[in-house]
Amino acid sequence: MRGGLRLFRAISPQIRASQIDMLLTVAMSPGISQTELAIECDVTLSAVSRAVDVMSMAGRRDGKGQALGLLTATRMQGDDRTICVQLTPKGIQLIDLYKQVTYGGAL
Repeated sequence: MRGGLRLFRAISPQIRASQIDMLLTVAMSPGISQTELAIECDVTLSAVSRAVDVMSMAGRRDGKGQALGLLTATRMQGDDRTICVQLTPKGIQLIDLYKQVTYGGAL
């Protein structure tokens, strides 16, 4: 388990446990809505929104810090109010590496 946490810290030293939880949840439920993600991870919707910004290609809205490029957020087709979250190829690689380091390949 510690090896997996070190892996995330190597990507971003400031990454929070709740953000790691969100990444793992998105890996298990690709296309999950931000609302469902908030419920699954037991955080507020605004916390999910901020975390998605930080872990997306765009990065933080205030311009501080680097864009991690691990997630994408897109509006659901047919319902512009719902935003769905998926891993980017970089996010998939990180989760695959995490699984290998932590669980020997299975999540």
